[in-house]
Amino acid sequence: MKMGLLHLALQNLRMRKFRTLGIVVAIAIASSALFSSIMLMKSMSSTLELGMAQLGADIMVLPGGAEPEGSILLGTSPGGYFSLSYADRIATLEDVAGVAPIVMVETREGCCFREGVYIVGFDPARDFIVNPWVEKQVGALGAFEAIAGSGYGWIPGSQIQLYGFTFTVVARMPATGVASFDRGVFIPVDRLYWLAERSREYPEIADMPLKPGQVSALMVQLEPDADPVSIARAIEFQFPELRAVVAEKALSNVKRQMQVLLRSLLVLSALTWLTAVILVSVILSMSVNERRREFGILRALGATKRFIFGQVVVEAYLLATAGSVLGMLTGYLFLSVFQELIVGFLRMPYLLPSKLYVALISIATIDVALVLATVASFYPAYRSAELEPYDAIRLGER
Repeated sequence: MKMGLLHLALQNLRMRKFRTLGIVVAIAIASSALFSSIMLMKSMSSTLELGMAQLGADIMVLPGGAEPEGSILLGTSPGGYFSLSYADRIATLEDVAGVAPIVMVETREGCCFREGVYIVGFDPARDFIVNPWVEKQVGALGAFEAIAGSGYGWIPGSQIQLYGFTFTVVARMPATGVASFDRGVFIPVDRLYWLAERSREYPEIADMPLKPGQVSALMVQLEPDADPVSIARAIEFQFPELRAVVAEKALSNVKRQMQVLLRSLLVLSALTWLTAVILVSVILSMSVNERRREFGILRALGATKRFIFGQVVVEAYLLATAGSVLGMLTGYLFLSVFQELIVGFLRMPYLLPSKLYVALISIATIDVALVLATVASFYPAYRSAELEPYDAIRLGER
């Protein structure tokens, strides 16, 4: 009986291709919205935590007028520069283990091989973020060598133009989750200062808005068990012209922004599912009316009410499965292909989650689709099962 049920369901779906396609597309849209929303929630949350761990800093010191909440994590420069001399003074504070200066310059038209790329300068003598990885992979960078962020397809040996000079990419960093790092080009800070000076000597090259001895941020690493909040307050007390942001606070602020956005996506997903459930229920009800004679003949041949009920539900299950799989594949393809576009639009760090988590989200999405397919098909299935054989055949002939 189960094989007959599946066979009849598949045969009916093939016979009504336009209706089948319409339901599959509706479920695919709803599934894609749900799948993409959950993927974005997971990936952004885990990427933020990964990014903060990769930075390895407990406190970020930024210019006083900057908007610091997550600026580096979100792929933007903190805004403005301040003196490198603060690094030595902050390093003398109690419980400060290290201070790493970071200089960020965004490329613009007329200076480089493309716009919107961050040139990130780091100090090999002080840095605890980039330099340990550089030393492990390539030892030390040559005068015109650079490390590429993971967001680009460059391979070792690729050459790029920065302010009139050709740099050779010698390695590519792994994904960090820090948007400005993943879209950056890393060179020693002394070389970046040199480029800034040279840019002002050649009129055909756009000037770099940076002077020697300026930095974008100071990443402060503390001793174990030190209180970052109290040290951040001490930094701002001694240097009121600066802003000291506790890394965990920046992370929580960005998460709050992210949650507002993702709640909106979930609401949109819920409305999409509600529309899909209503649409599926209406179309299945219309199908039952069209197939009353068919159901009457099946009942006359000995089919039980349970069999008729099951046939409608199985059809809904098949449609839900096909639609949810199509929707998930579409959603995953979109999130993969347009990853850089999504990062730029949402202004949020974003890395695709692991394959295991993608599989778990996929199973959950299919389960939701099957549950809602049951809800959508219950009334049409009940109506079809309650039809009496004689009445169903007579009404179906009209």
